[in-house]
Amino acid sequence: MNREIKEVVKLLSEIDKICKREGIPYYLEPELTLCCVTGQEVTSPHAGVVYMRTADMERFRQAFEREPQDGRIVESMNNNKRFYGFFLRYTDLNTLCFRLNEGRNYKYPGMGVDILPLRGKQRFRLAHLWTRAQEVGWNELADYYGDRWSKKRALCRIAMRLRLITGRGRLGKSLYRMLCRRMNVENTQEYVVRLKKKTKYFPVETFDETRTVELEGKKFPVPADTNTYLTRYYGTDYQQKVLPVYTPKVSEMVSARIRYEDYFQEVGSQKSFIRKRMRTRKKSGRAARTKKYLNWSWNYVKFCAYKIELEKYYLDNKDYIINLYKNKDYPALEKAFKPYTRATVKSLKNDEIFIPDEEIQHIYLDVLDKAGRTKLKAKIEKFWK
Repeated sequence: MNREIKEVVKLLSEIDKICKREGIPYYLEPELTLCCVTGQEVTSPHAGVVYMRTADMERFRQAFEREPQDGRIVESMNNNKRFYGFFLRYTDLNTLCFRLNEGRNYKYPGMGVDILPLRGKQRFRLAHLWTRAQEVGWNELADYYGDRWSKKRALCRIAMRLRLITGRGRLGKSLYRMLCRRMNVENTQEYVVRLKKKTKYFPVETFDETRTVELEGKKFPVPADTNTYLTRYYGTDYQQKVLPVYTPKVSEMVSARIRYEDYFQEVGSQKSFIRKRMRTRKKSGRAARTKKYLNWSWNYVKFCAYKIELEKYYLDNKDYIINLYKNKDYPALEKAFKPYTRATVKSLKNDEIFIPDEEIQHIYLDVLDKAGRTKLKAKIEKFWK
């Protein structure tokens, strides 16, 4: 076991001590639970994650603030205006864990354990959508580059930027308290765990009872029904799941031997690293967009050539199609028009339609009507008329 994994276990033990003192239930997250159940070795220094119910997570934060420990900090949206999510991070200030892809998200870039909330499901759809929009908007303002751009996220970001007029710090505290209140739902049927790129759902009864497992010589609690717990996360074949061996990335620096402050005194300021990374991201983003446009252009040229060949084919077979139509042989017509349909659907995606001949087009529309494909017919008529 290397120093980094020893540090993770040490931080988990400290969290366990605080939780026992305050009577706060918590659970190792599925990856650590899987390692304990199947006997796999923990290799990632980022594996330190525990789950707590939303109200218990807030109790933990308050308990730590009443009795803070030397060399430790609990970061959240409540005390860090750039913290990117609704969770807590219990951090060792005497270590280093700096991830360039997360920029300024952590005020104290040391090794830590993430405490994720088990959220209740809101009963009202509109309330859930508004809460989720605010949370996504805050995430979009953070220095995290893992998600692709989308219109929905862009709208959430715009709405949140308008609220920044009150100040980022005040907004972060307000959102944190709002989420603590709204995610603490009584009599919920499922708990929701939101991760960076996925969301998991667990039945409430999964966490009714606990059992202890051993991790590197230390005992920690997990749900007693580990089968349901791991099945919900990994699937029914979780026992065959082999976790990948951790490989350090070029964009991150992790060490249990050096303080992050000492590290940045030697290599340069943290801000200079972030600025360089942002410039690199912008350049690679422009290059990716240019490549995507060129690929689209080349594919469109090939599609236009295909349409010319297809148009010639249908004009050469026009008499055959008209004869089938006069004999009302719709199954044969539907088969003959399969390439026509593929070209039409692809053309509609480019806001255009495929019409080799108006008489053939009328026959095609009638075939669509007889086949019950009224939506496709309506789209074609919208562009044609």
